[in-house]
Formats: sequence, structure tokens, C-alpha cells
Amino acid sequence: MDDPKPEAHAAPKPTRLEKARRIIEEYAAELGEMIKKLRQKLN
Repeated sequence: MDDPKPEAHAAPKPTRLEKARRIIEEYAAELGEMIKKLRQKLN
């Protein structure tokens, strides 16, 4: 009877803000990679 519910151990569902932040971080990282590649081509 004292066993925790399965939901207690499940990872919390990411909020909309967390999802948006992750997407923006991924986008910014991709832009950084593009800039590096362009700089290498120009030099």
C-alpha cells in the first residue's frame, strides 16, 4: 500500500517554455555551425 505511484517516477512533461527554449538553443547552435563553415570558406 505504501508503494509510490508509477507517475511519481515518470519524467515530468516539459513545459511549453522548456520546449521553446530547447528549440531556440538548437537553432542557435545550428547557426553557429553555419557561421563557422562560412568563415572557413572565406579564409
